[in-house]
Amino acid sequence: MSPSDALERLIQPPETRARIKEVAEAFLPIASRMSSILEKVNSHTLDDLRHLLPGIVLLCENIIDGAETDHQWHPTSEERPNLTPYPVYAGLLNIGEQGALHSEQMSILAHVFFSIWVGVPEAPEGKVPISNLQKVFLEFRRAHLWREGLESIDTSEPDKCYKSLVRLERRLKVLRDIRAGHLSHTRRLLGLSLQEESLIDREAGDATEDSDETDEHETSLDSNFEMERIQVDVEESDETDSAALIEALSFPIRTVGDQDKLFQTAERNALPSDDLVHRPIVATSQGPSKHRKSWVGKNGVARDRAKSDQLRRSNQTLTNRWERPTEYELYVYWYAVTEPVDSDLSAALALLLVLLTSRELDLILETQLKSRLGDLPERRENGRIYICYESAVWQSAAPQPVRKTQLEAELRHQLVQTVPSVRMPIVGPLWGLLERHVGSDPRDWRGALFKNHEKESVAERAADLFDRIKKKSDVRLTLRRVQRALFHRLSDGAGDMVTSILIAGDHDDISRHAGIHYYCAYESDLQERYLQAISQLVPEFRNTLHPVALVQSDRRIGSPYCPKPPVLRQLATDLKTHFQETLRQPIGKSTLPDIHNAYTLYTVLLLFLCTGYRSVQAPLSRITDVDLNRRYAVIADKESDHWSHSRIVPLTENILSHWEYYLRHRRHVVRMVEAYLGEPTPEHTFFFLSTPTQRIAKPTAVTPDGIEDHLSPFSRLPLNVGRHLLRSELIHRKVPVALVDAFMGHWVAGREPMGRFSTLSPIEYKRVLVPVLEEIQTELGWTPLRGLG
Repeated sequence: MSPSDALERLIQPPETRARIKEVAEAFLPIASRMSSILEKVNSHTLDDLRHLLPGIVLLCENIIDGAETDHQWHPTSEERPNLTPYPVYAGLLNIGEQGALHSEQMSILAHVFFSIWVGVPEAPEGKVPISNLQKVFLEFRRAHLWREGLESIDTSEPDKCYKSLVRLERRLKVLRDIRAGHLSHTRRLLGLSLQEESLIDREAGDATEDSDETDEHETSLDSNFEMERIQVDVEESDETDSAALIEALSFPIRTVGDQDKLFQTAERNALPSDDLVHRPIVATSQGPSKHRKSWVGKNGVARDRAKSDQLRRSNQTLTNRWERPTEYELYVYWYAVTEPVDSDLSAALALLLVLLTSRELDLILETQLKSRLGDLPERRENGRIYICYESAVWQSAAPQPVRKTQLEAELRHQLVQTVPSVRMPIVGPLWGLLERHVGSDPRDWRGALFKNHEKESVAERAADLFDRIKKKSDVRLTLRRVQRALFHRLSDGAGDMVTSILIAGDHDDISRHAGIHYYCAYESDLQERYLQAISQLVPEFRNTLHPVALVQSDRRIGSPYCPKPPVLRQLATDLKTHFQETLRQPIGKSTLPDIHNAYTLYTVLLLFLCTGYRSVQAPLSRITDVDLNRRYAVIADKESDHWSHSRIVPLTENILSHWEYYLRHRRHVVRMVEAYLGEPTPEHTFFFLSTPTQRIAKPTAVTPDGIEDHLSPFSRLPLNVGRHLLRSELIHRKVPVALVDAFMGHWVAGREPMGRFSTLSPIEYKRVLVPVLEEIQTELGWTPLRGLG
């Protein structure tokens, strides 16, 4: 085997070899560590690797220096590889971006690559299952969470490394330390390669699988509540009297003493009293009933009602199809306006602009020409269109909601600067008509596209041409349908309503989606989506719809309240530093409020940024709204027409780790509040102990005004800026818009993600969102922070 084949076996790269130089830089110190370990290890399974490692190290150095001539290692794309299909390769890329690992972690990672080389003998083809690799390299992407306390791990040999990992994991589990969960995946991979552990048959073993192997618990480790599941035989259940079955499954009556103990436990764990329930007994049948037929009688009526409900629900937001021109109608229209005779040139140009800009004919007739990009004005209230010769773009004002508050001058340098107009590339057919009408000399591209004395005649000829198109091809087009075709193409299906409003909407569309208030779009993303939509409108002419010039744009359009990433990164650093400074003080009656308030402030802002929580009174008021087992949180921060607008959001490892730290901190502070201040246990999850203007040490609820008071020494940013950043960044990173709406609570009526007829998969929802959210949080520096306790 050659060093090139060995390297491919270890890092498992994609065919494109995207960003291979960065991956080689990350793998080179690991390969060197592997060589130093194998010098002292006598293992016949690693003999081949021992001889190949010097060649692998040399190959990595050549790739980094650009001296490698083998075309196999030349990148053919710069698209970032994903962790799911390429866990090892993408994991190395992320490790290199985050910086060097600690020495112990580097040695453990070297043993991980030993396991990849050896494989899992009982697995298909002897390879390590990709699910195990995904879990292991996900932990190394967040290595900062478990870098402490690894000195006891013996990394001199694979067998010793595995056994010491087992001992450390057991010790951490006894201490209820979350680092045990981070080490478990690496321990299991090493055990599988050493044949100390066995693969689990998921089909037969899901129900009986040991909780230590799967990390799946019905209840959290700290919970005293259990659930008992019993099986009821189908034959017996069909013949059993209902009253007798209910009596058999009734909850036992608790004594007064038992109830008191339950309430005391709830107070210690900050649980609301209405969350106290008896141990539930869930009865499930072992199979389908043999005596009942489905969908007969009244069930048939229910089925018909379900169908009608589904149709009515889908019609709540899906406009009548009459408004969408058919593919044939658009083909006829496009062919007529892109290849006109000379007498119809100006009319065809106006009609083509109606389709490609989604603006009314009256605005098209007011179009202005500019020869240079610098001549384009940034603001025009009437939405006039400008066409630029130098950059081959058209520009028009983007519809925006009226904002009642004005930005403070000191905030402008902390927020992303937005522009009121959007610039879209001009495609080849439109450019050809423009050059036929105006000419190819840049000096002619000034003033109005249609002169004042021509506007009336152009409008008449356009109406005449449009009538001839309809009559000749027997299509039922209207100019309004043509104008809205681009808008519907952008918003239908998996499209984004907010994007369609910014590109092709009018001011009447602003109220159709709440996301218009929060989205700060990258103009390059809008341009990419615009070109895709045009090619979908007339797929027969897709090969001709290339932009005339490649426009590199860094402009932003939309919400002016999106913060700059360096500002949030600096805020996280300032809040962490402030908490560490207050923590150095001796803990007492006078210093406890400062310590607790600093930690609570960081926790609340981390919650806002990680989950998109709105700034409301008493956020996350119940501890039970966070499910540590399923890694979801329930958020109810808004009311809708149905008096409920709750949603579930997946939680990243950052927020889960910090949540456990906060619960320990809260229990510790509650005991000190009772001892030092003589105050009862606060009712809500989050609470402050004082404010800068009121030094009375008394628990107070967390409110938006209270958060702003504590935050004012560090920042004057509005509290909801995190929602503006999240929607903008999630869409920019290609997260499907339906998932972004579900995460942000921006869905429209009839498209509720957890509604009766929703097809949203919670598993897919979490799988797509969590890696992107973790990436954003890591880039911004909002990581878990230990408190008291």
